[in-house]
Amino acid sequence: MRIAGIIAEYNPFHRGHAWHIAQTRAAGATHVVVVMSGCTVQRGEFAIAQTHVRARMALENGADLVILLPTPWSCARAQDFARAGVHLLNSLGCVDMLSFGSESADLALLQRAAALTGDERVALSLRKRVGEGEAFARARQGAVAELDPQAAAVLRTPNDTLGVEYINAIKHLGAKIEPFAIKRMGAAHDEIGGEGFASASELRIILKRAGNERILCEVPSAHLLLEEISKRCAPVDMKRLETAWLLRLRGMQPEKFAALPDISEGMEHLLYRAVREENSIEDILRAATGKRYPAARVRRALFHALLEQSAKDLATLPRFTWVIGHTLKGRELLHRTKANADLPIISRMADIKKMSPEVQLQFAHECRAADMMALAMPQVQACGMEQRRETITL
Repeated sequence: MRIAGIIAEYNPFHRGHAWHIAQTRAAGATHVVVVMSGCTVQRGEFAIAQTHVRARMALENGADLVILLPTPWSCARAQDFARAGVHLLNSLGCVDMLSFGSESADLALLQRAAALTGDERVALSLRKRVGEGEAFARARQGAVAELDPQAAAVLRTPNDTLGVEYINAIKHLGAKIEPFAIKRMGAAHDEIGGEGFASASELRIILKRAGNERILCEVPSAHLLLEEISKRCAPVDMKRLETAWLLRLRGMQPEKFAALPDISEGMEHLLYRAVREENSIEDILRAATGKRYPAARVRRALFHALLEQSAKDLATLPRFTWVIGHTLKGRELLHRTKANADLPIISRMADIKKMSPEVQLQFAHECRAADMMALAMPQVQACGMEQRRETITL
């Protein structure tokens, strides 16, 4: 038995994701565990469809067990996203390898880059560059390039950068998990109109334009997504929350912005000023984005403000494993791991009620986010979606 872990958003699940799972199995994995983002994603927005729909698509196309990567880690910067995902896989006590998509698929080079990000010389140069106004990602790439330009090159691409964070998380957590890079195929991350597999970004645009014929070609188990559309639960669109989002932001003082995750170097004053001067989320985003603060970081900060998440919420790691769904082979894994797992494995609301206050508080964050997500659906849904969801069994 060789168990592989994958950390993913599946927003939405598409042919490239199915190919990745197939390649993971071809590399020797007998079982595949996916740690999947819930209703919030790294872009700083809600997922295009509900958690259980995206999880079922994965289970119908090669995954054996899907567990939750909860809010706020699912919508955090790469370091926190990777750290929480690796922590959850490691807590199962049975995962042998972490399979991830990579532009370079050069594991040795990714490991070199990861080692250099922890080098004291890089840290010193990084602090200097950030102090001079460079964005963190660009500053770190430049600092690594001073020692190893080839290794620094992998920090330019999103999947390779995330791969470096996975490798660092494995090391820092002392996880006995082997990283395994698989060449990313098809359109590049966020690319529109690329060759091969369409990107998730392009598919989200198509869904919002009601391009269902293209979805049938690009999305395995598309019937699940189309069923959500017919029930007016998808596609989820943040524009439906614009006024509520602005209301939340306009009620915040600089000290409230300062308490959000990943706020530093006076970013809170920039956000406060942009909120007071602009009339839309996109205008606020443009006003606050610049050399020091890239758009992705600003958007995540605005999204954390909507969710009322603070830096304190990211100070720890997930304290529970929430099972979204499983196949027969996934049930084998659960049976094997339950006795040795480092975290409580939960699949029912009744289980949550027996847990510690810390576990209940973390789960409450996910439930509140799901209730907000319900307001961004084509037809507003009632509260309690996460609490009512049943474990998927295939």
